[in-house]
Amino acid sequence: MKESLFMQDSWHSNHGYESILDFQMSWLMRLAAEKNIEKPLLHKISKDVLLRLIKIDEDTKQNVEIIKVEVWRQWKSIDVVAEVDINVNGLIEQHLIVIEDKAYTMIHDDQLTRYRQTVVETYGDTRKTHYWVITFHEEGRYWEKLKYDCKQAEWDILSFYEVIGWKEGKFDDTESDLFNEFWLRKWY
Repeated sequence: MKESLFMQDSWHSNHGYESILDFQMSWLMRLAAEKNIEKPLLHKISKDVLLRLIKIDEDTKQNVEIIKVEVWRQWKSIDVVAEVDINVNGLIEQHLIVIEDKAYTMIHDDQLTRYRQTVVETYGDTRKTHYWVITFHEEGRYWEKLKYDCKQAEWDILSFYEVIGWKEGKFDDTESDLFNEFWLRKWY
């Protein structure tokens, strides 16, 4: 895997990784709803990411039209919140994706429970809600601790590369240098 020029400099600090991930997640989810597709491979990946986050199975994916995606970053201290409307075989579904990033901190101050309560107080049961922690930790004690905390709070967890469904050798570069530098290059 090539090194990222975008994400790697002489400082080698991970400060700011979560903010950039917030922007990337917002961009990918909104891109999935685009109708004028100029970059078909990037569009396919972004749609796969969005459908993974709302837990649409492989057999159903072909029958899904993404109608609308609206995203807020740092909404009530939650890293990313996305309202997603889809059409599945003529039926409209409304989903909510709630994302907390973890790059250099762990779950603290019962934040997942508090964030869930904030979402419930605001949205009630108007949308099918999906709670995710996305982390750069992929193994070891931080990963195990995050998995445990997520299970206790009834949140799902994805490692960075699981977000895009990456496996070694699976992806060629897309039509987007921005995507390639962030998701397909080594930087953390």
